[in-house]
Amino acid sequence: MQIRRLSKSDASLLQECRLRGLSESPEAFLATYADIEGTPLSEVEMDLADPNIFYLGAFDNASLVGIIRFVRPDRLSRRHTAEVRSVYVRSSHRGQGVAHRLLSSLIEESRQVGLQSLTLSVLAGNKPALHLYETLGFNVYGREPKAVKKGDEYTDQLHLWLDLAAT
Repeated sequence: MQIRRLSKSDASLLQECRLRGLSESPEAFLATYADIEGTPLSEVEMDLADPNIFYLGAFDNASLVGIIRFVRPDRLSRRHTAEVRSVYVRSSHRGQGVAHRLLSSLIEESRQVGLQSLTLSVLAGNKPALHLYETLGFNVYGREPKAVKKGDEYTDQLHLWLDLAAT
């Protein structure tokens, strides 16, 4: 398994992986397959070229089997932190530590660029993801009741924070 930063040349692989994630695990994401399906490849390439956004990918040979996204705010007063988003591992590769390796790599890269903290949000019912985040030192600092509505069902969202200086 190789973990590496994705580049513009990986745009089609990233788009395919995102769509697979939304079809395999729609309950884990705020976006839907329909939201992302029509996204032009040029928009994905722009994200991959943005200095405030980066994706790490987990590759099994040439196949992209997992992704994680990092978004750093533009405002100077928030540049010491970043948000972790879009964590996904193909169902065929779950339970093998891929998400742990992706997040560990992202944490290390965050330290290298001088960040002091990371935040992320997870749906309250996603126990495996919550366990992973807590294992790597993230702490819940808030809960937003009924944050997500899909159909007639509401789900709370948990907000987590990692102090990079303390871990």
